[in-house]
Order: sequence, then structure tokens, then C-alpha cells
Amino acid sequence: MLTTFPISGCGCRRRSLEERECRRRLVQFWRRHESNNILCTFKAVAAADRVPNSIVVSCIFWEERRDFFITSVDCIHLLESLIAVRFTVEEKNRIRRNLEGFRPLTVSKCKAESADFFKLIMSFPNPKPRNIEKDVKVFPWRILPLALKKIIGKYTTSYGGTAGASMDSLPGSRPASGARVAG
Repeated sequence: MLTTFPISGCGCRRRSLEERECRRRLVQFWRRHESNNILCTFKAVAAADRVPNSIVVSCIFWEERRDFFITSVDCIHLLESLIAVRFTVEEKNRIRRNLEGFRPLTVSKCKAESADFFKLIMSFPNPKPRNIEKDVKVFPWRILPLALKKIIGKYTTSYGGTAGASMDSLPGSRPASGARVAG
């Protein structure tokens, strides 16, 4: 179970002036192995304090919706980083299909209701919450624990057992080779 994941406002502290102005909070994650689990902690981090190659995702404030969002790109990046596995294109597509149950919003430059948010997402410097300049799916930040649970729960090894993934604090251990995400 994912019980120690405070999600309101993308972290524990109030947004800084810089975060409010750019409408993005960088959230850094740390992971450590303990038995068959990977324990995870996280906190908001200023862009200037970000360590290169660390696990960082963007928590983006959508002004018109008065809510915080994470992109599907960042969600998949976070999953890969927490379980220390690089997903294939097929696995990423399977993950995206599994995440559809959380009813993501498609942010597009062609949709009047999301064009400004699209421009905002595209304007962010590294770490970029997107791969290329095209439509992007976003999820309310508050569903992140549920999304991680769902995907990790479907993560199985090729021989049909579980990958040792537990969601007590956050996802499990590095899976055996040949691990895959179940559909």
C-alpha cells in the first residue's frame, strides 16, 4: 500500500515565489533498497539545487483548472527510475493504456481550453516534462500514488511471478531480467 505519499500541492512546503511564477514545482525522489522493497522519499527542490541525473519530475499548476498535474512522460520516467528499469516502447505503450483508467486530459496546442497549458509545458527547461512537441496527456498530481500502484501491481517477470514489487512506501525492487509490464 502506498501510505506515506503526501500529495497535496506536490510536496510538503508552500510554493515559493519562483514556483508560483513559473507554475512548476520540481519534485525530487530518492529510493533505497530494503529487502524486496524500494523505499522512496521525495521533496520539492529548487531548480538551482537540482542534482544532475537525479529523479526529478514536474508538478505543474494549471491555472484555469486550479489544480496540479503531472505529465504521462514524467509518470513513466518516475516509474522507470524507481524500479531501475528502462521500459521498451511496447511497455511504455502498455503503461499508457493502463493509465487511461485514470482519465487523463489531453493537452494540445489545437484545443482552445488547453493551448495555454500546452505552451507552458513546452516552455519548461530541463528537466523537461515531455519528450517532443506534440499533444501530451496529464493527470492530476493527486492520482500519482494510485497510478504508481496500478502499474507496479501489473509489473511481472516473464516467468509469471511478481517482480517483488511492493507499494508499502513505493514500488518494489529491481526485477529479474526479462521482467515486463503486464497488460
